[in-house]
Amino acid sequence: MLRKVDRIILRVPGLESAVRYYRDVIGLKLLKQDARIANFHLADGQTELVLHDDPDLPNEAFYYLVDSVRDLYQRRDELKLKFVSPPSPVSRGYRATVKDPFGSVLLLLDRSTEASAGNTVEDAKSPGSLFGGIEQRSAVKKDALIQAYERIARTADDLPYTPHFETLYSAYAAAYGESKPTRAEVWRHLLNLRKGGKLPKLGEARSRPPEVSPEDREKLRAALGEDIGKRDRLPYTKRFDEIVDAFNVTQQRPISPHLVWRLVATLAK
Repeated sequence: MLRKVDRIILRVPGLESAVRYYRDVIGLKLLKQDARIANFHLADGQTELVLHDDPDLPNEAFYYLVDSVRDLYQRRDELKLKFVSPPSPVSRGYRATVKDPFGSVLLLLDRSTEASAGNTVEDAKSPGSLFGGIEQRSAVKKDALIQAYERIARTADDLPYTPHFETLYSAYAAAYGESKPTRAEVWRHLLNLRKGGKLPKLGEARSRPPEVSPEDREKLRAALGEDIGKRDRLPYTKRFDEIVDAFNVTQQRPISPHLVWRLVATLAK
């Protein structure tokens, strides 16, 4: 079933410097490069190493080559494989994210088509998704999330790092049984539904950012760095924890993660 590792995906802090290192020092052959992704061949001439600095793609991932992803999907019950979603077309075949009986995530890929499938790219983000490749880990249970959101009756910007979010998380995660999503995944699901216009309108956020001095706002802006325009991606990530810690070092009294989030939201507008 698993023929070989087809590609290895790694996030790097800076694409240009990483490309120079893997090409000029390690000696790998650069196949193609764009603004955020670079593809190399390993020494076997077949396995690809994909470097990227895209926050919407995984830190690291392995794609396994199989004969036919669609055939495995048809035999998923026999093989005891749980597909997150049906196979989707990529440049020369199909791919899918599956879980084995032990909960391990496998990224599968095949080369079953000769022609390119439109503009699809194997390492691209999912259309219409804020969070792309990460989103594949847990499929969205739209109705369950909308019901939990309506019961909380708080707009999305009001939720990160609050008891309201924990209540929503518990209710929504219960719909998954034992394979519960992470808080980061639930936040992504929520924001993707909002982007698609599927969440009910609940008005403006009730919580307000704390009053801080212009100097403190600049300190937070500095802590955010290039992430200032990516606010929706930050909650429930290690990066946001780092921002909170860096900002609170400059404060006489620590500010809660939720209130730091509200400040970030105002700076990012």
